[in-house]
Amino acid sequence: MAVIKLSRSEVLKDIRTGMDENALRLKYKLSINGLKMLYKKLIEAGVLQPDLSPVRRRLNLKEILSDITRGVSQADLMEKYDLSAEMLRKVSQKLLAARGIRTVADGPDTVIEECPDYIATRELVRHEVDFDLPVYEASRPDMHGMVQDVSEEGLGLAGIQANVGDVKTLVVMGDEFGEFSSFEFQGYCRWGFTDAEDGTSLTGFAISKISKSDLEELRKLVRLVTLGG
Repeated sequence: MAVIKLSRSEVLKDIRTGMDENALRLKYKLSINGLKMLYKKLIEAGVLQPDLSPVRRRLNLKEILSDITRGVSQADLMEKYDLSAEMLRKVSQKLLAARGIRTVADGPDTVIEECPDYIATRELVRHEVDFDLPVYEASRPDMHGMVQDVSEEGLGLAGIQANVGDVKTLVVMGDEFGEFSSFEFQGYCRWGFTDAEDGTSLTGFAISKISKSDLEELRKLVRLVTLGG
């Protein structure tokens, strides 16, 4: 297996400027597990300090125990209570520990903690656009690109060339089914690189200025890609 050598300073610069996971994987030719391992090594080395404060969840042990008694599967329990495999294991431990020593006065609720996955945490605010969504510069409408991912804070684009720090006014085309209308925003380029294989420019823009009406259309787009409308 070939060993991939990466520049730690370059990787850190890309992460800190907000480069999304898809762009990082493409640029450094990494799998999802490879990217997670990269984050882990940077965190262990003390050069990357993400906010990984434990997430506190309050769950009803009586309700969960009732579901288990009825034969609800682990997969269904995880989906119903929005649990990871690790959190489900902790709930099981709580149930075992509570047998015979938990009183009515204690109540049915318990609190468990889970440390979030850094890559999953970063992806929470980035939503991949899985359909063709054209974008162009307001001053150069003939130069089109495509939106790759979107959030209320910024967008990842393919086909729009820019240098880090460039400020551009960009227009995102509306959905042909009327789910959202075209909207315009001013943004500054936080990161960018060119895919060596096909020459496509990938850039990330943070939104610096957007009108109230355009922000509403952006939010409609975010809702569309996160909730399916």
